[in-house]
Amino acid sequence: MDLSSLRSTSAHVFVEPQQLDSDGPLELDADSEHHLRRVLRLSEGEVVSVTDGEGRWRMTSVVLSPGSLFLDPTSAVFTVNRQLDPLQMAVAIPKGDRLDWLVQKVTELGADRIVLLHAERSIVRWKPDRAAKQLDRLQRIADEACRQSRRVHRLQVSGPVDALTVLPSYVVAEPGGRRLKFGDRSVAVGPEGGWSRNELSAARDRVDLGANILRTETAAVATTTLCVAFER
Repeated sequence: MDLSSLRSTSAHVFVEPQQLDSDGPLELDADSEHHLRRVLRLSEGEVVSVTDGEGRWRMTSVVLSPGSLFLDPTSAVFTVNRQLDPLQMAVAIPKGDRLDWLVQKVTELGADRIVLLHAERSIVRWKPDRAAKQLDRLQRIADEACRQSRRVHRLQVSGPVDALTVLPSYVVAEPGGRRLKFGDRSVAVGPEGGWSRNELSAARDRVDLGANILRTETAAVATTTLCVAFER
């Protein structure tokens, strides 16, 4: 059974690894059960795919009982191994709700990790007491996008970190750079004001995304799309 079969399932949910391996009925956390039973209103026997977010997944069937829903495994556990290094996007935090959209779309497209940056010219900077709450919220957005797009590898959101600490491992999106190519798996997108000289000097290389100046979230989506296309 290949990943294309996931497209026809009624829902896709995350479970813990030990649950995925269970031979008996799979009990869901309260939020997942509520979503399947009360929001999607799944019927007895509908097909739901489950994954541990680490590349392992299997098919199940909905079983309803008074006031509850659980999943009965109907297939073996399958494993999808990564063929390439994880696709990592490092992005300066954009203003407003644009970051939510960025996380959602980059997840749907197939990035594996988003690292949030505080760049020298960043307008948005999170205080430590705000960061943990924001990361939890963004991870929920990423998880929902994983479920919607039937991913079996969970995208991880981390940061924010100082851009200079990670740029030596990344190529940065910058006009005048070389073309993006196969093998570019860690790409950084700067803030509205662009990268500073120090940051450009620190980066592993520069890549050009085209003639137009893109917003941070647009550049992140464009870069992810191009990198995923190289995998095909």
